[in-house]
Amino acid sequence: MKKKYLMYLLCFLLLLSGVSCATTPPESEPEEQNGQNEQPGPNYEEGVYSIQEEEFDDHGWKPMATVVVDGDEITKVYYDEINQEDQLKSFDQDYLESWKDKSGKNLLTAGPELSKALKEQQDPDKVDTVSGATSTSEKFKELTVNALEDSPQPKKENGYYDGIFGAQADYDERGWKAYVSVIIEDGKITNAYYDEMNKETGKLKSNDQEYLDNWKENSGTNLQLARPKLIQDLISKQKPSKVDTVSGATSTTTKFKDLIDEALAPFE
Repeated sequence: MKKKYLMYLLCFLLLLSGVSCATTPPESEPEEQNGQNEQPGPNYEEGVYSIQEEEFDDHGWKPMATVVVDGDEITKVYYDEINQEDQLKSFDQDYLESWKDKSGKNLLTAGPELSKALKEQQDPDKVDTVSGATSTSEKFKELTVNALEDSPQPKKENGYYDGIFGAQADYDERGWKAYVSVIIEDGKITNAYYDEMNKETGKLKSNDQEYLDNWKENSGTNLQLARPKLIQDLISKQKPSKVDTVSGATSTTTKFKDLIDEALAPFE
């Protein structure tokens, strides 16, 4: 009873001082306007962004990348590393095998994952590191960030864009996947690369000696012999459609020409 009386007395005194005893509900947070706190995504200018490092790293490799923006969206991404002999890391059998043995990954598996992630996220900073390819992931992100901060080569009707470009086919019925890369400098094809990877073994056809020997025995040529002819003809004529078919390597010639043609059309 005394407690109740004291409570009434306290409230009476508080009322005299202008303070209410009524329970004050907590102030509600102001309602957010639709989209008010959403961070706007990057606003890219349409075109082709190409970049490469100035110097070779301690292992003799120089990263290079090309990002294609169609409209305001990243639609294609190409990444590789080149050495002083103009060899690309994604076509170096020894390096690919050594890397995969150590970490379970190599550029042929990590590269597509990184490119896919960038197309999905539309922001290099949001691309997750690929397990087993930490260094490559960091170089990929840094290079594409720097590329997209620069001015792009504008979309054009004719001619080639500078940079590195690539394309790959699906695995065929024999378990081989053909893939190419092509390097453009000052609007000219300066180098091209072609190989096929075995789905089961991960071995490149150009390094499968048993396959090469059988091929040469049956047709008088093989990939190691036909590939330089295709590449030199492409560099000389600058048009995939004008590359001559190599006798004994008709199927390889067709795949080479089709994939190079696809690589040279980044907006299609």
